[in-house]
Amino acid sequence: MKFNDLFGGFAFLALAGLVAFASWNLPNPSQQPLGPSAFPLILSGLLALCAALLAISGARATQAGPLIGLSDWARSGGALLRLLLVPAAVIFYMLFAETLGFLICATAILVVLFLAGHTKPLHAVGLSLAAALVIHSIFYLALGVQLPWGPLEPLRW
Repeated sequence: MKFNDLFGGFAFLALAGLVAFASWNLPNPSQQPLGPSAFPLILSGLLALCAALLAISGARATQAGPLIGLSDWARSGGALLRLLLVPAAVIFYMLFAETLGFLICATAILVVLFLAGHTKPLHAVGLSLAAALVIHSIFYLALGVQLPWGPLEPLRW
């Protein structure tokens, strides 16, 4: 799916307005001329400028084509299903991570995503196990993030 830059320009313009609104009245305990709101306001101004340029570019391009165009992949039902699998995987993890643990949840999610991407089943299982173990090791051992173990608690290393 391709959206005209006009939509992106308006979205970023709204984001710039929200950032400016949120940072406008940040407290300045030291009463410095450039308080905590200065940097977010400068960034929101620059974002608004870029958003305006993007919107203007998109408005000029409306003569060349439609505002919203569907790519060939977006017209197939399988592509929509694969697209929806990603938020479904996040929801699955949120609901079952404490019960099943990270390693089981991550492996199951990756197997489903690999299979949806037409990976061979044996490769999907192997890659999923390897990726889950590597990611778990990075977070658990290197970064010290306590990931849930679930039923694998007795195997904790």
